[in-house]
Amino acid sequence: MRFLFLALVTIAGIIGVVVLMQKGQERIAAENAQSTDAAATARQADPGQGSAADTSSPTDKTAGGTPSPPANPTADIAAPLPAGSAARPVEKPSAKAPPVPAAPAFQVIAKPAVVAAGVLETTRGRVVLKDITPLEATTRCGEGASAWPCGQLALTQLRRLLRGRSVNCEIPDPGWQGAVIARCVLGEQDVAAWLVENGWARANLGSPYAEAGHAAEAAERGMFGRDPRHP
Repeated sequence: MRFLFLALVTIAGIIGVVVLMQKGQERIAAENAQSTDAAATARQADPGQGSAADTSSPTDKTAGGTPSPPANPTADIAAPLPAGSAARPVEKPSAKAPPVPAAPAFQVIAKPAVVAAGVLETTRGRVVLKDITPLEATTRCGEGASAWPCGQLALTQLRRLLRGRSVNCEIPDPGWQGAVIARCVLGEQDVAAWLVENGWARANLGSPYAEAGHAAEAAERGMFGRDPRHP
């Protein structure tokens, strides 16, 4: 009988433990259900919170919690400027300055000899004045008995103008030799212009001295007039 009693007590203890375990599981399930209902109620009250949490990507943050850089590095450049900030002016490429023309290369013709009204001679060669037709020393103007040596008088007048002084001529080559055609000046006086204005040389076609030549011919100066030795 004693053994039967002990067996019944043991079976009753086991049944009690099983009942207690079932009640514990039911209590835990009830608590989980209450937590789920509370969370659902919170999401319904603030739907934006749940969506923001759900849509965040794991790649949006680095391991240290610092936000990762934007996928497009140029996005910040195209972003609009904050209100009140001044827009930076667009830099324009600087225009290139036009080339400066080279200054005329003048060569000093030291005390040239006058061989014709428009032709100068030096030890290096001859310089024919530019844009005019020189008047040869042998040229005569007029007709018949009234003809006179206008070429010789033109040569004399040019010698009087120069009076043995040096002139500056536009000759690019510093080592020139032989015969060259150039514009020459005595101080600020253009020698060819002086000859044309006074009727001692003719201006070439298209010459800058053409107008002065027409004026000298109209006024009958130099070769276009009478012998100045016999007014």
